Amino acid sequence: MRNWIAVATIAILVSVGLMGMGCDKMPWSKSEPKAEPQQPAPAQEKPADPAEAAKPAAEAAKPASGEPSQEVKAHLKQGMSYVSIAKNATSKSVYNENLQNAIAEFSNSINKDPNYAEAYSNRAVAYMLQKKNNKALDDLKKAKELKPDNATIRYNLASVHSLMGNTDYGLDELDAALDKGFNDYDSLRKDPDINNLRKSKEFQKILEKHKVFITK
Repeated sequence: MRNWIAVATIAILVSVGLMGMGCDKMPWSKSEPKAEPQQPAPAQEKPADPAEAAKPAAEAAKPASGEPSQEVKAHLKQGMSYVSIAKNATSKSVYNENLQNAIAEFSNSINKDPNYAEAYSNRAVAYMLQKKNNKALDDLKKAKELKPDNATIRYNLASVHSLMGNTDYGLDELDAALDKGFNDYDSLRKDPDINNLRKSKEFQKILEKHKVFITK
């Protein structure tokens, strides 16, 4: 009996000891392990808008404020070439054809840039060569509105007024042209378009006012 009690006591002690050893080795827990704080994912950059991406290039392609584009200038240059050919033409048909081509090129410039004063002024010169002075006057009024301080535009206005017999207006525009810095003295001396202005007594007074002295 005493042996049986001893054996039972030993069994109980061994069982308790094994239970105590197992508490530190539990392989799981009811509560989920606390997650390690995660770093927030870096914000993804918004995909570039193709239209926005194109803006810098488009802006770079634009000329400075108020300046016509290269395409517009090219039409003007081509028109001036046609006028030059017309002036040196030996036949009336070549003369007329090149003036028409010039007017078409100047009109292209104006259509692409309605604020290009030089295109109006040059088209007016072509109209004057065609003896279409009313059209020339309209273009030069527009050119003057856009660039009132342009000496060449004011001189061209003086010329068309002279051709139309508007001597007083022509002299006023000649005065303004000289005031703005017009200094093509050969034109003042020889340009047939201002013959009517030269006949006026005021012509010499205007020249003297601006200290311009020319010989005939």
